[in-house]
Amino acid sequence: MIIRMPQLLSGAYFRMGPGERFYFPLHQHESNAELLLIVDGEGEFRVDNRLYRARTGSLLVYNRGIWHEERSTSDTFSAIYAGYAGLQLRGLPSDFLVGGERAAVIELNEHFVPVKQLLGEMIAEWNQALPESAEMANALLALLMGRLARLLYSTEERGVRRRPAKETVHLAKRYMEENYYADIRLNALSRLTHTNAYHLIHMFKQETGTSPIQYLIRYRMEVAKQYLETTRLPMPEIAEKVGYKSETYFQNLFKKTVGISPGKYRDSVRPGRGEA
Repeated sequence: MIIRMPQLLSGAYFRMGPGERFYFPLHQHESNAELLLIVDGEGEFRVDNRLYRARTGSLLVYNRGIWHEERSTSDTFSAIYAGYAGLQLRGLPSDFLVGGERAAVIELNEHFVPVKQLLGEMIAEWNQALPESAEMANALLALLMGRLARLLYSTEERGVRRRPAKETVHLAKRYMEENYYADIRLNALSRLTHTNAYHLIHMFKQETGTSPIQYLIRYRMEVAKQYLETTRLPMPEIAEKVGYKSETYFQNLFKKTVGISPGKYRDSVRPGRGEA
């Protein structure tokens, strides 16, 4: 699909705290295209007169010259942005990554982690005043475009090798360890590891002695312990940070898993300490 790779023009992180809003009014770019990856939060995005609702793990694609408007709708919001020019895909206008009736929002699912890592490394490299920084950033952009083109236009899985159980479980564990705050479903882990849900559960139990979901719960509780030990964040915020919208559900699950309530755990590890 790719005839010519693009060149990176700009890149940045956006991090909006409580009370702040990510907002850009209706606009377009005549000489470049853009990508916007939502790392945390939700928003409404009007692209080419179509309204999309996107959240963590969504990738917004703004082709060259396409009108778009962006606004966050959640209390916190963070995203990674990249502007580029020179992309040429077979059968599409210059700087068009998606065409025709394809949606401007790509739900990355199991591809979220590698895409986020590529974008993050690319922006970090681009913003450094070091020798070959621009060349390395553009090499990372080429890798990213290759991955996205394959995701969008490959009609079949070619050459997917059968992984040993240890590697399959490692991939699933790594995904959960890096995305524990998100809504992780078994079907996403299955797609990531190219297995069906039953086979994944069986391999996971053989390797770890527990199911993927129980592993995720235990890992979330370990993260919660770190917040309880090192911060004075309120319980609702800790609950949300480890993937639970209900504080009560989090408290009950913590007590069931750890043996004591989050409050008692904090008191036991931080006796007499002040706020972090």
